[in-house]
Amino acid sequence: MKFVKFLIVFPFFTALLQGADTLYYDISLLGIKVAGVEIIDSLRRDASREIMYRAFTVGAFDKVYDTENRYYFYTDSAMTQMDSLRKIIHEHDLEQVYTEQVRNGMIHYSNASPMESILPLHHVLSFLIYLQYHPEKRVTGAPFNFLLSDEGELYHPEVRVAYNAAKDQDEVYFTLYKVAGVEVLEPTDVFNWMICAGSGERMMAYSRKDNKISEGFFALGWGLHLRAKRVYK
Repeated sequence: MKFVKFLIVFPFFTALLQGADTLYYDISLLGIKVAGVEIIDSLRRDASREIMYRAFTVGAFDKVYDTENRYYFYTDSAMTQMDSLRKIIHEHDLEQVYTEQVRNGMIHYSNASPMESILPLHHVLSFLIYLQYHPEKRVTGAPFNFLLSDEGELYHPEVRVAYNAAKDQDEVYFTLYKVAGVEVLEPTDVFNWMICAGSGERMMAYSRKDNKISEGFFALGWGLHLRAKRVYK
């Protein structure tokens, strides 16, 4: 049940945070809610930015394959690039911790040899938040001066953007082109896996009212789509 194993990410509070912007999402498959996602975006006292994702199975899916995964991303305050990430996986009977640090032009992995960084980096998930802060980049063919890191593999992102007037949102369709690297960690959560893997359609929508992610969908194959919808708490 690959589509069950995707789930995701989990925020963790730290005393260094000056204030936080929190977003909540329901994740559904075939109209059934299978997971919840919480994103906390915070500017810290040292002027770095911390983006924390939490994702967790709910309902019957939690009983079948309980999952609660966490991502921590650290960037400069303007989100021009990522400095480090920490990934904590809890999926049923699997426990795993993975880190990346970018120092002196090298990417240092917790479980593999360092690799030269061709350009500044973002992770795919920090890139989604980057687009909240840089709506000028939500245009078809926008150039990006960074690559996207995904557990040893580096991708060049390209976006195609359509404006949905009825919902007043920009709908950003992603294509990722691998340019370097090899996988250093087996994919263990599908939220990350769905965005990076394969050639299926992937879209994230951004409300023009507040520039926040409003909804999204990711192709699972077999005609199935995983859908995300913002909820307000």
